[in-house]
Amino acid sequence: MNLVKQRTTITPQEILDGAPMQQTDKAVRDLKLVYPDTGLDARTLCMGLVEIDPGHASPMHRHNCEEVYYVLSGNGALEIDGETHPLVEGGASLQRPNLKHRVVNTGDVPLRLLVIGGIMMVPLWPQWPTNSPYEVFEGDTANAAE
Repeated sequence: MNLVKQRTTITPQEILDGAPMQQTDKAVRDLKLVYPDTGLDARTLCMGLVEIDPGHASPMHRHNCEEVYYVLSGNGALEIDGETHPLVEGGASLQRPNLKHRVVNTGDVPLRLLVIGGIMMVPLWPQWPTNSPYEVFEGDTANAAE
C-alpha cells in the first residue's frame, strides 16, 4: 500500500518553463503545469500553457499521442498535415498522433494556448526516432533536426 500523499495542486509560482516547444529567445514559451516535474504526476495526460508572441511560431514537431489546444487569448493558425486551420479565442483543436504540426501567431497580441496531451510512452514505442517523446524539426529545441 502506498502511504505517500500525492500532490493535487500547484501555485502559479510553481509553474515551470522549458517544456519542449520553448525557444531560447522566449518568443515561444512552453510552461509546465500538470507534469511530473511540477509534482503533478498524472498517469495518462499532461497539461501546459504555450504562449507565442506576434509573428512567431512553435517549431514544427510531432509526438505519438493525441493533443488538444484551447485558445485562451489571441488568434493564430494551426499548420497540420499540410493544411492550415484557424485558431481563435475560445476555440479548440485536436491534433492526432504522429502528424507534423506547428502553431503560428497571426495576431498582434500573444497567442495563449492551454495544451493537454496524452502521456507519451517512448519506451513502449521502440521505433520512435528520438529519445524524447517529441520529434522537433526546427527551432532551437534540444532534438531539433540540424
